[in-house]
Amino acid sequence: MVEALVLSLSDVGEEDRIVTFLTREHGLLRAAAGGARSLKKGRTAPIDLFVRTRIQVAYREQPGRLSRIRAAEVIEPYLLIRESYSDLCAASYMSELIIRSVQESDPVPGVYELMMNSLKLLKGEGNVFRTILIFELRLLKEMGWDPELEKCLKCGDVIKGKSVFSPLEGGVLHVKCTGQGPQPQISAGDLAFLRFITNRSLHSLGNLKLNEAKSSQLFRIVHPFTTHHLGFEPRAIKVLNSLPGWSI
Repeated sequence: MVEALVLSLSDVGEEDRIVTFLTREHGLLRAAAGGARSLKKGRTAPIDLFVRTRIQVAYREQPGRLSRIRAAEVIEPYLLIRESYSDLCAASYMSELIIRSVQESDPVPGVYELMMNSLKLLKGEGNVFRTILIFELRLLKEMGWDPELEKCLKCGDVIKGKSVFSPLEGGVLHVKCTGQGPQPQISAGDLAFLRFITNRSLHSLGNLKLNEAKSSQLFRIVHPFTTHHLGFEPRAIKVLNSLPGWSI
Protein backbone atom coordinates (compact mmCIF):
# COMPACT_ATOMS: atom_id res chain seq x y z
CA MET A 1 0.00 0.00 0.00
CA VAL A 2 1.17 3.50 -0.89
CA GLU A 3 0.07 6.76 0.74
CA ALA A 4 -1.09 9.20 -1.93
CA LEU A 5 -3.04 12.38 -2.58
CA VAL A 6 -5.50 12.63 -5.46
CA LEU A 7 -4.53 15.62 -7.66
CA SER A 8 -6.72 15.17 -10.73
CA LEU A 9 -9.40 12.94 -12.22
CA SER A 10 -10.29 12.16 -15.81
CA ASP A 11 -13.45 10.20 -16.59
CA VAL A 12 -13.21 7.30 -19.04
CA GLY A 13 -16.37 5.61 -20.26
CA GLU A 14 -19.35 5.37 -17.90
CA GLU A 15 -17.68 4.09 -14.75
CA ASP A 16 -13.89 4.37 -14.87
CA ARG A 17 -11.45 7.15 -14.10
CA ILE A 18 -7.79 7.89 -14.75
CA VAL A 19 -6.36 9.28 -11.51
CA THR A 20 -3.21 11.33 -10.98
CA PHE A 21 -1.76 10.88 -7.49
CA LEU A 22 1.08 12.57 -5.66
CA THR A 23 3.18 10.17 -3.57
CA ARG A 24 6.30 10.50 -1.45
CA GLU A 25 8.05 7.48 -2.90
CA HIS A 26 7.10 7.64 -6.58
CA GLY A 27 6.38 11.30 -7.33
CA LEU A 28 3.43 11.44 -9.69
CA LEU A 29 1.54 8.21 -10.21
CA ARG A 30 -1.15 7.79 -12.87
CA ALA A 31 -3.45 4.79 -12.67
CA ALA A 32 -6.84 3.60 -13.84
CA ALA A 33 -9.59 3.14 -11.26
CA GLY A 34 -12.34 0.78 -12.42
CA GLY A 35 -15.84 1.64 -11.17
CA ALA A 36 -14.59 4.77 -9.33
CA ARG A 37 -17.62 6.80 -10.47
CA SER A 38 -20.19 4.38 -9.10
CA LEU A 39 -19.34 4.73 -5.41
CA LYS A 40 -22.31 5.30 -3.16
CA LYS A 41 -23.28 8.83 -2.23
CA GLY A 42 -23.05 9.91 1.39
CA ARG A 43 -19.57 8.54 1.95
CA THR A 44 -16.14 9.94 1.20
CA ALA A 45 -14.76 8.22 -1.87
CA PRO A 46 -11.11 7.18 -1.59
CA ILE A 47 -10.68 8.20 -5.24
CA ASP A 48 -11.84 11.82 -5.14
CA LEU A 49 -10.11 15.18 -5.52
CA PHE A 50 -7.75 16.15 -2.69
CA VAL A 51 -8.45 13.04 -0.66
CA ARG A 52 -5.41 11.64 1.10
CA THR A 53 -5.68 7.92 0.59
CA ARG A 54 -3.82 4.64 0.81
CA ILE A 55 -3.76 2.69 -2.45
CA GLN A 56 -2.66 -0.69 -3.73
CA VAL A 57 -1.56 -0.59 -7.36
CA ALA A 58 -1.08 -3.33 -9.93
CA TYR A 59 1.77 -2.05 -12.11
CA ARG A 60 1.79 -2.73 -15.86
CA GLU A 61 5.04 -3.73 -17.46
CA GLN A 62 3.86 -3.19 -21.04
CA PRO A 63 4.74 0.22 -22.50
CA GLY A 64 1.75 2.52 -22.84
CA ARG A 65 -0.42 0.53 -20.42
CA LEU A 66 -1.71 2.24 -17.28
CA SER A 67 -1.31 0.72 -13.85
CA ARG A 68 -4.58 -0.19 -12.14
CA ILE A 69 -5.78 0.49 -8.61
CA ARG A 70 -6.64 -2.70 -6.77
CA ALA A 71 -7.72 -1.19 -3.45
CA ALA A 72 -8.01 2.22 -1.80
CA GLU A 73 -8.91 3.52 1.64
CA VAL A 74 -9.35 7.06 2.97
CA ILE A 75 -6.77 8.53 5.36
CA GLU A 76 -7.89 12.19 5.35
CA PRO A 77 -10.74 13.56 3.20
CA TYR A 78 -10.07 17.31 3.71
CA LEU A 79 -13.82 17.89 3.65
CA LEU A 80 -13.63 21.57 4.66
CA ILE A 81 -11.89 22.41 1.39
CA ARG A 82 -15.03 21.37 -0.50
CA GLU A 83 -17.11 23.79 1.55
CA SER A 84 -15.20 26.82 0.24
CA TYR A 85 -15.08 27.56 -3.49
CA SER A 86 -11.97 29.74 -3.10
CA ASP A 87 -10.18 27.00 -1.14
CA LEU A 88 -11.12 24.48 -3.82
CA CYS A 89 -9.75 26.80 -6.52
CA ALA A 90 -6.51 27.25 -4.56
CA ALA A 91 -6.09 23.49 -4.11
CA SER A 92 -6.62 23.04 -7.86
CA TYR A 93 -4.02 25.70 -8.57
CA MET A 94 -1.43 24.01 -6.35
CA SER A 95 -2.18 20.62 -7.90
CA GLU A 96 -1.68 22.04 -11.37
CA LEU A 97 1.74 23.41 -10.44
CA ILE A 98 2.77 20.03 -9.03
CA ILE A 99 1.58 18.10 -12.06
CA ARG A 100 3.62 20.36 -14.33
CA SER A 101 6.72 20.26 -12.10
CA VAL A 102 7.07 16.73 -10.67
CA GLN A 103 8.04 13.69 -12.72
CA GLU A 104 6.62 10.19 -12.51
CA SER A 105 8.75 7.68 -10.57
CA ASP A 106 10.78 10.52 -9.01
CA PRO A 107 10.60 10.54 -5.17
CA VAL A 108 9.53 13.96 -3.86
CA PRO A 109 9.02 13.69 -0.09
CA GLY A 110 9.49 17.44 0.35
CA VAL A 111 6.82 18.30 -2.22
CA TYR A 112 4.43 15.76 -0.69
CA GLU A 113 4.84 17.27 2.78
CA LEU A 114 4.46 20.77 1.32
CA MET A 115 1.13 19.88 -0.27
CA MET A 116 -0.14 18.25 2.93
CA ASN A 117 0.85 21.32 4.92
CA SER A 118 -0.78 23.65 2.39
CA LEU A 119 -4.09 21.77 2.48
CA LYS A 120 -4.08 22.08 6.27
CA LEU A 121 -3.53 25.85 5.96
CA LEU A 122 -6.53 26.11 3.63
CA LYS A 123 -8.97 24.44 6.01
CA GLY A 124 -10.97 27.25 7.52
CA GLU A 125 -8.18 29.82 7.27
CA GLY A 126 -9.86 32.15 4.78
CA ASN A 127 -6.53 33.56 3.57
CA VAL A 128 -6.08 31.83 0.24
CA PHE A 129 -3.33 34.12 -1.02
CA ARG A 130 -1.18 33.44 2.03
CA THR A 131 -1.42 29.71 1.39
CA ILE A 132 -0.61 29.82 -2.32
CA LEU A 133 2.21 32.33 -1.72
CA ILE A 134 3.84 29.99 0.80
CA PHE A 135 3.21 27.00 -1.43
CA GLU A 136 4.63 28.62 -4.56
CA LEU A 137 7.84 29.86 -2.94
CA ARG A 138 8.47 26.52 -1.22
CA LEU A 139 7.71 24.50 -4.34
CA LEU A 140 10.29 26.56 -6.24
CA LYS A 141 12.80 25.79 -3.49
CA GLU A 142 12.02 22.06 -3.45
CA MET A 143 12.51 21.88 -7.21
CA GLY A 144 15.76 23.88 -7.10
CA TRP A 145 14.30 26.91 -8.89
CA ASP A 146 14.04 29.34 -5.99
CA PRO A 147 14.83 33.00 -6.77
CA GLU A 148 17.86 34.84 -5.39
CA LEU A 149 16.59 36.99 -2.51
CA GLU A 150 19.79 37.94 -0.69
CA LYS A 151 22.24 39.49 -3.16
CA CYS A 152 21.89 41.67 -6.23
CA LEU A 153 22.22 39.54 -9.34
CA LYS A 154 24.10 42.33 -11.11
CA CYS A 155 26.69 43.59 -8.63
CA GLY A 156 26.68 40.73 -6.09
CA ASP A 157 26.23 42.98 -3.04
CA VAL A 158 23.74 42.18 -0.29
CA ILE A 159 20.40 43.86 -0.85
CA LYS A 160 19.57 46.61 1.64
CA GLY A 161 16.58 48.89 1.35
CA LYS A 162 14.32 48.82 -1.69
CA SER A 163 14.98 46.47 -4.59
CA VAL A 164 13.51 45.25 -7.87
CA PHE A 165 12.36 41.66 -8.38
CA SER A 166 13.20 40.49 -11.91
CA PRO A 167 11.74 37.19 -13.21
CA LEU A 168 14.07 37.32 -16.21
CA GLU A 169 17.20 37.78 -14.09
CA GLY A 170 16.08 35.22 -11.51
CA GLY A 171 15.68 37.31 -8.38
CA VAL A 172 16.41 40.70 -6.85
CA LEU A 173 18.43 43.63 -8.14
CA HIS A 174 19.45 46.94 -6.62
CA VAL A 175 17.28 49.68 -8.05
CA LYS A 176 20.42 51.34 -9.43
CA CYS A 177 21.47 48.08 -11.15
CA THR A 178 18.37 47.53 -13.23
CA GLY A 179 19.59 49.65 -16.14
CA GLN A 180 16.02 50.04 -17.35
CA GLY A 181 13.13 52.42 -16.93
CA PRO A 182 11.01 52.65 -13.77
CA GLN A 183 10.00 49.26 -12.39
CA PRO A 184 7.86 48.16 -9.44
CA GLN A 185 9.98 48.17 -6.32
CA ILE A 186 9.94 45.89 -3.27
CA SER A 187 10.34 47.32 0.20
CA ALA A 188 12.91 45.87 2.57
CA GLY A 189 10.06 44.59 4.73
CA ASP A 190 8.36 42.75 1.89
CA LEU A 191 11.65 41.18 0.83
CA ALA A 192 12.17 40.05 4.43
CA PHE A 193 8.78 38.30 4.29
CA LEU A 194 9.80 36.44 1.11
CA ARG A 195 13.10 35.39 2.70
CA PHE A 196 11.28 34.22 5.83
CA ILE A 197 8.88 32.06 3.81
CA THR A 198 11.72 30.55 1.80
CA ASN A 199 14.03 29.73 4.71
CA ARG A 200 11.92 28.80 7.72
CA SER A 201 10.45 25.39 8.52
CA LEU A 202 7.06 24.59 7.00
CA HIS A 203 5.43 24.11 10.39
CA SER A 204 6.47 27.57 11.59
CA LEU A 205 4.89 29.23 8.54
CA GLY A 206 1.41 28.39 9.78
CA ASN A 207 1.86 31.20 12.33
CA LEU A 208 3.01 33.77 9.76
CA LYS A 209 0.95 36.94 10.16
CA LEU A 210 0.09 38.08 6.64
CA ASN A 211 -3.31 39.53 5.87
CA GLU A 212 -5.04 38.92 2.54
CA ALA A 213 -4.03 42.28 1.06
CA LYS A 214 -0.32 41.85 1.84
CA SER A 215 -0.38 38.19 0.80
CA SER A 216 -1.91 39.05 -2.58
CA GLN A 217 0.62 41.85 -3.09
CA LEU A 218 3.55 39.50 -2.47
CA PHE A 219 1.97 36.77 -4.60
CA ARG A 220 1.81 39.16 -7.55
CA ILE A 221 5.55 39.72 -7.17
CA VAL A 222 6.42 36.00 -7.11
CA HIS A 223 3.92 34.64 -9.63
CA PRO A 224 5.55 36.08 -12.81
CA PHE A 225 8.80 34.40 -11.76
CA THR A 226 6.99 31.06 -11.46
CA THR A 227 5.28 31.29 -14.83
CA HIS A 228 8.51 32.39 -16.51
CA HIS A 229 10.56 29.49 -15.14
CA LEU A 230 7.88 26.82 -15.52
CA GLY A 231 6.97 28.08 -18.97
CA PHE A 232 3.18 28.11 -18.55
CA GLU A 233 0.29 29.95 -16.90
CA PRO A 234 -1.84 27.63 -14.75
CA ARG A 235 -5.44 27.43 -15.94
CA ALA A 236 -6.66 27.72 -12.36
CA ILE A 237 -5.48 31.34 -12.28
CA LYS A 238 -8.39 32.27 -14.55
CA VAL A 239 -10.78 30.70 -12.06
CA LEU A 240 -9.15 32.54 -9.14
CA ASN A 241 -9.42 35.78 -11.10
CA SER A 242 -13.16 35.21 -11.49
CA LEU A 243 -13.72 35.36 -7.72
CA PRO A 244 -15.18 38.64 -6.41
CA GLY A 245 -12.49 41.15 -5.51
CA TRP A 246 -9.62 39.10 -6.97
CA SER A 247 -7.29 40.19 -9.72
CA ILE A 248 -3.95 38.44 -10.28
